Amino acid sequence: MSNTGRNRLMGTIAAFALGACVALGATAAARADAASDMAGKKVIFVPISMGITLTEGWARRMREHAATHGYSFDVRDAAFNTGAMSELLAKAISEKPDVLVVHNPTVQLLARQIKQAQAAGIKVLQINLQSNQPSNAFVGANWTRIGTEIAQDIVKECGAGSGKSGKVAIIPGQLTAADSVMMNEAAFKVFKDHPEIKVVSNQASDWEPEKARQITATVLQQNPDLCAIFGHWDVHTIGAGNAVKDAGLSGKVLVYATGGGEQGEACKAIENGTLSAEWSYDADGQGRDAGTMIDLLLQGAAAPGGAMLIAESPLKVIKAGPDYDPSLCWKMPPKK
Repeated sequence: MSNTGRNRLMGTIAAFALGACVALGATAAARADAASDMAGKKVIFVPISMGITLTEGWARRMREHAATHGYSFDVRDAAFNTGAMSELLAKAISEKPDVLVVHNPTVQLLARQIKQAQAAGIKVLQINLQSNQPSNAFVGANWTRIGTEIAQDIVKECGAGSGKSGKVAIIPGQLTAADSVMMNEAAFKVFKDHPEIKVVSNQASDWEPEKARQITATVLQQNPDLCAIFGHWDVHTIGAGNAVKDAGLSGKVLVYATGGGEQGEACKAIENGTLSAEWSYDADGQGRDAGTMIDLLLQGAAAPGGAMLIAESPLKVIKAGPDYDPSLCWKMPPKK
């Protein structure tokens, strides 16, 4: 190669290297800017209750993001007390955090306070259960899809041609919780096209396993040919599954649940036959997504036209029996 050609080649390489360095420098600068945007800011999480794998899993992932990016993350536990939750949220708003993460027990309870927080310049992220009041962002399950898919499976297992009664019991946590409202609406829409499906009970358990067990025991006494139970959360639906076992009807009455798909609770119940199937929204993944959404909100992310930023949780259907796949479950690591 001539000296001229060699010089041109070296020049091209140098220019490319310089361009790459500039690009890497810009990326590094952008990352530094993002880190400075988040550092020192404040996030408060107000869940329905801690001490359950769902909310503990979310909080673990959100704490990881806070530690990585240098913002604070505090939890205010309502311990299933709706009155206390409103008070905790009011106090949190008065502290003026940068982001408020709320877990709505009903569609109406926190609506006014979510609006108040946003009016005060606080960004609000709703996790898994939505209020009637829109917020800056939502991370959670598509309850309409879940309700539709479970209802379709019930029709398949209990409907025309199955040789079964078609009788179904629904056990919401709260009739006015977002998941129950949306899943019931979707399920009844499916059942409307299948008159052989008869909903014989639709009673809320208030999220309590023992109350779900008692409801189920009564329904089974009145309907010993019950075909399926549709529980709206695995923790309390396990109580319903235990009532089915107590009645000697395991395998004859299908027990459907929704939940976070944690290995030590939900998946154990599927493995031992207490639950027949769970539509899992993967609480571990939701926690990671919530942490990412918080990071984005702290950097000024917003949806066009004042709409909500939405991260819909992918679904995993975990079924008992020969199709049981433990890889679909996640494991809560031990506390350090």
